[in-house]
Amino acid sequence: MIFMYFYHIYNHQYNKLYYEFFEKIVDYIKIAKSDESTTGFPNAETGCNNAMKSFEYYFTDKKRAKIICKEFIKLYNSLDDCKSTSNSDPHRKCSKFLNYWINFKLGEIMQNDDKSFCNVYNSIESQFTGGSEIVLNLSFIYHIDKDELDKMSILYRLYKNYTDLDGILENAANDVKVKSLSLSTACCKDYLEARYICDTSKNNSGSRFCEKLKDFKSKYDQLDGKVNKQGSDFSNYFIKLSECPNNQIITTAVTGSIVGLIPLFGILYKVSELYIKQ
Repeated sequence: MIFMYFYHIYNHQYNKLYYEFFEKIVDYIKIAKSDESTTGFPNAETGCNNAMKSFEYYFTDKKRAKIICKEFIKLYNSLDDCKSTSNSDPHRKCSKFLNYWINFKLGEIMQNDDKSFCNVYNSIESQFTGGSEIVLNLSFIYHIDKDELDKMSILYRLYKNYTDLDGILENAANDVKVKSLSLSTACCKDYLEARYICDTSKNNSGSRFCEKLKDFKSKYDQLDGKVNKQGSDFSNYFIKLSECPNNQIITTAVTGSIVGLIPLFGILYKVSELYIKQ
């Protein structure tokens, strides 16, 4: 019992570190989006080709693996806080973000186990050392548990859609209504899945993930002011989180993880109304 108590305390504190970067997630998402194109960044070409070739049998998509490597190098190069060797608050948050980013991206195209993941990022680091124009220090990169990574990815998608939604509400583009409904619909899907995780598990209810979900809801709710400025009818094209359809969430076990399959018939009805009106 005593061991389990201290294990729970340690695990809670350790998991808190995973989520530090969400305090600056909007900034990181904007930087990552601007770095998605690797055009004009030839410095990483040779190193990434060599790194990926060494372990190409790990990947289901070899071409995509090289692109991810180049995007990672460009992103690292754009984040000055990650280059610091101190344990300062900005460095920790930046490091946790990069660690999440590379875990998520590589996890999509390779067998996601500790050994293969570590081999790949060690190979990347070895190509960008003292003799290279770009010098990497990836001591902060480590393999993230899949269940935790899945939850972090839900939060990341929520903030990514929020960032896009916040951006389009600043302009009066012709397609702002269509985009607003599409993005807020996507937020509803992920938000309901996240709520389900927090509401149905005693282990998750007080977790860092659920705390960050509350932070996200507070931030998303602040969009109401921008929605009101768009005109009286615009609310038909924006879904508040409190108005997400409360349909039954169908769950199934997939490789040990709970995946929420959320039917959004109420939202689809709104979408059909939108296109009928146009």
